[in-house]
Amino acid sequence: MKRALGFTAAASLAGVLVWKLWPKPAPDSPAPQAPSADSQAQPRGPERREVAPSAPPANVRRAAAQAPPSSPWAELNNEAVAALERGELERAVDLFEQCHAGASDERVFARNLAEALARLAVRDHELERPCTGCVEKLERAVQLAPERGDLAQLLERWRKELATESEFHRVQSTHFELAYEVWREGLVDQSADLLAALEVHYVELARIFDVRPGERARIPVSLYRPAEFANITGLAEWAGASYDGVIRAPVAEERSLGATFDELLRHELIHAFVREAGGRDVPGWLNEGLAQWLQRSPAEDVRRARSALRGQPWIELSSLRGSLTSLPDTPTVTRAYAQSLAFCAYLDEQHGRGVLLAMVAGCKRGESVDATFQSWTRLRLAEAEALFRAGL
Repeated sequence: MKRALGFTAAASLAGVLVWKLWPKPAPDSPAPQAPSADSQAQPRGPERREVAPSAPPANVRRAAAQAPPSSPWAELNNEAVAALERGELERAVDLFEQCHAGASDERVFARNLAEALARLAVRDHELERPCTGCVEKLERAVQLAPERGDLAQLLERWRKELATESEFHRVQSTHFELAYEVWREGLVDQSADLLAALEVHYVELARIFDVRPGERARIPVSLYRPAEFANITGLAEWAGASYDGVIRAPVAEERSLGATFDELLRHELIHAFVREAGGRDVPGWLNEGLAQWLQRSPAEDVRRARSALRGQPWIELSSLRGSLTSLPDTPTVTRAYAQSLAFCAYLDEQHGRGVLLAMVAGCKRGESVDATFQSWTRLRLAEAEALFRAGL
């Protein structure tokens, strides 16, 4: 695999790429263990760092439509729309079912029922694995709204996932469920260490973000053969990992499950915390910047990022609000990830980590990161961006 300063692109999954961030030529060390009462943390030497950005969650949300005023089912449909937006998904499905049964030729009712079923399927998919019922709900949604290519694409992924994971061995810890096929020698023995290391990261990240994902339902972590990973995610077999509500990683025979693999899982876990704290609309630059900056030893990566940015065209933050991997080409995406890391590090150093976390939390309340930043610092985000650029 080619190594170079910056990120190396894999393949895409719904606009998602997996990257390797500034590889470091050093061997892996064993994955960190849960600390014991009589042990002290030992300093870690430099190592090759692999990180992978989050795949976007299975976000199928579209606004439900109001029924024609002349329809005798308009009032019930509008009640269902209100329930849907309040998150009362089962009630919304029930009401839309009644509308669709009463006027099966009315496309508004079919589309609204498809939307409600899709949202319910996505929610249940995050709570239950494997989830046969989720696939069934999504199948019906696709039948009701065949024009919804996003639902058909998600259904294809879930079918592959269900076929692959139906016979997986599953082990649980307090906040995680690890799923894998018992094929790799030693993986069964290492599963307890992997879960223990994830729980160590969880405690630290819960303290940072002040949220606790995985308490309603454990955070799923799935390990695949490389070909299975590629089949389910659409990413190249050598890709590091992905996060789409599930932490997914390929495990080849020769792949070490040491510190590099552990750090990769930590990166994906940070995305789970960002989603819990800020919802699904956290800007891409903030989401990916935090996932890199909150690694255990980010200083060298920040130095490399700043060096890589000098003399390069700047991408305005306003262009980095969506998925960074939706940018037009690899050099642009490379700069976007470097900017995100370096700028988040700068904001932390200049204004404190609290402002970064406040911007994340504000997204869940529907507040813009610009407004949150200004309320904390009395400085416009664009001004901070200009100061950062001037100091490169």
